[in-house]
Amino acid sequence: MRVCVLGLALLVLAAPSQAPDAVDDYVRAQMKSQGIPGLALGVARNGRLVKAGGYGVADLDNDVPVTAETVFEVASITKQFTASLIMTLVEQGKLRLDDKVNTYLTDPPGAWRDITIYHLLTHTAGLAPLGDDFKSMVWTSTVKTPALYAAAKADAMGSAPGAKFSYSDVGYFLLGMVIEKVTGQRYKDVLSERILTPLGMTSSRMLDQLHTMKHLARGYTLYTNPATSVQETVNIRRVQDVELPSHYGLFSTVLDLARWDAALYSDRPLKPASLQQMWTSGKLSDGSLTGYGFGWELSVRRGHKTVGHSGITGTYIFRVPDVGLTVIVLTNLGRWTSGPSRGADSRRIASEVAALVEPRLRFEAITDPDPALTRKLHGVFTALAGGTVDSTLVSPSVAKEVADNKEGIVGFFGRLGALRSIELVDRVEEGGELNLRYRVIGEKDAVRFLVRITTAGTIVELSPE
Repeated sequence: MRVCVLGLALLVLAAPSQAPDAVDDYVRAQMKSQGIPGLALGVARNGRLVKAGGYGVADLDNDVPVTAETVFEVASITKQFTASLIMTLVEQGKLRLDDKVNTYLTDPPGAWRDITIYHLLTHTAGLAPLGDDFKSMVWTSTVKTPALYAAAKADAMGSAPGAKFSYSDVGYFLLGMVIEKVTGQRYKDVLSERILTPLGMTSSRMLDQLHTMKHLARGYTLYTNPATSVQETVNIRRVQDVELPSHYGLFSTVLDLARWDAALYSDRPLKPASLQQMWTSGKLSDGSLTGYGFGWELSVRRGHKTVGHSGITGTYIFRVPDVGLTVIVLTNLGRWTSGPSRGADSRRIASEVAALVEPRLRFEAITDPDPALTRKLHGVFTALAGGTVDSTLVSPSVAKEVADNKEGIVGFFGRLGALRSIELVDRVEEGGELNLRYRVIGEKDAVRFLVRITTAGTIVELSPE
């Protein structure tokens, strides 16, 4: 049965139950342990918001509390909105997924000639990955689209289109340019007309540093001062006004994102067939799967397909469509794209809240059918705690991620304490790949990791949840 999504009736809160008390306790405990100043939480069932509220402080300077109306910069959660706009154009027959992106761009590099819209949506275009992108850009207070496009064109390709998955902001910036070219409108206007206004997302808008925005949370990060070795909560100061931030620029609330969640149970703004395409794993040229759809991270949990996405500003949206559950976590503790800093593990919070309110998603230790593999992975986690990984066991992208984030990985495992053991809590074979979840237990804390292994035995994902 489909649920009507337009109108505010869907956002009436249900009567409180025992579960919300456990949720509140868990959220507050995580905020304390992670050093999160403020957090807004939304829990929805079948498009109906059953819990929404705020915890902590949105603005440390003025001691402003977080509420369900607090506005957060949701960062890369924006990508699912950009992907959705592309799919509305596909539905209208205005473009196709196999169209070459150069068709819609002015003076594109020859190296992009084989890149399709599909490649951009699935991060398989071979464009410069996050951290190596827009390298020639001189970041000023105002960044116009032609300048950002020029920087994107100057970036070196990382691989051939379709050869591997490599998360790329450049790709979703280019999708924004495609949307503007096809519609003849500015991206923010297309987003407003096709999604925000029809769904009543009145507190949401795209990045605009010039104008004020009511109920806006300030952004922070945890920074360890090298002179004192003391960890401090500091202002993150994301101040650039980027004209076309289709890869990261949405600001929203848990109430508005609950309206978005409700819309995904209907046929507006997207038909169910389009959503299924968006929630189908990208495929590389060799036939292997990436675990990422169109603006959504894909996984399986206790036999249930999950879709979600994070934002570098400390945000996460987590959906389990077949049980009708969505958890939205928005925090104001992010991290810098460069330099040593730590943000909130909002993905972990969303995942654990989901388990608290839905017994079918709870993880418990299961019988291990392959102890030898578990012993090998124990060695992998032991090496990770020291900031290294055996390159013969993992994909090149995993090896690079570990090398590029050594300091953060060591700090992460340092907070767990000395590694004691790992226990298998979920095992799913899908698309020829093995999806494993382990509870990694340290002296101080425990955390769950998703490990994805190809049929060739290569580890292609090691992600804390």
